[in-house]
Amino acid sequence: MKNLFKKYPLVFIVLGGLLIITIILVVVALSLKDTVEVEIKVAPASATILVDGKSYQNGTFRISSGTHNIHIEKEGFTSKDYTFDTGTNNKLYDYLLQSDGSYTWYLSHEEDTLILTSIGDYEQNLKSINYNSKYPIIESLPIIYAHYDENYDYTEYRIDGGSFSGCNTDFCLKVTDTTGNNLESAKEKIREAGFNPDNYQILYEYTPIERLE
Repeated sequence: MKNLFKKYPLVFIVLGGLLIITIILVVVALSLKDTVEVEIKVAPASATILVDGKSYQNGTFRISSGTHNIHIEKEGFTSKDYTFDTGTNNKLYDYLLQSDGSYTWYLSHEEDTLILTSIGDYEQNLKSINYNSKYPIIESLPIIYAHYDENYDYTEYRIDGGSFSGCNTDFCLKVTDTTGNNLESAKEKIREAGFNPDNYQILYEYTPIERLE
């Protein structure tokens, strides 16, 4: 072996280097195998953020995959405790409210106000995505029908979706009919859009066109 090393020193050096690199890559791969990258964003930024008892601050970190116990606190604010599952979300976004119910801290700390706004925008966008996913018909709304037939009889109505007065859930369809007796026609339009009208609570409102005098 010594003779081989003396004869081919460069080969042994290269092989040794490759072995070291391989070991490093294996160690890194093993350390990353059961971890996931999580972005932490909490307002106020000076709040104490504990993940399974370990302190973090705003930023992006690799933490072990799975469910974690979260504790967020700051003097003068209402603390929060809950679990966070990396399998369903990789963004740990949250904020604390002042114990007295005011927003004086945020009004006097511009950086925390910006963080709070960013978190609010994210949560609103998440709600919108979930809402649209729950009610895919939204992508086809509004449906507006305005048509003259061969006898020049005019028909007009529209179909909207959302939460309206009289709606028993967080989503209903509303038919606003300006020419009358078009509820069944509206249901057919819903079918043509690829949805079953029987799956929705449908509110009907007859709002006749006011003639100009």
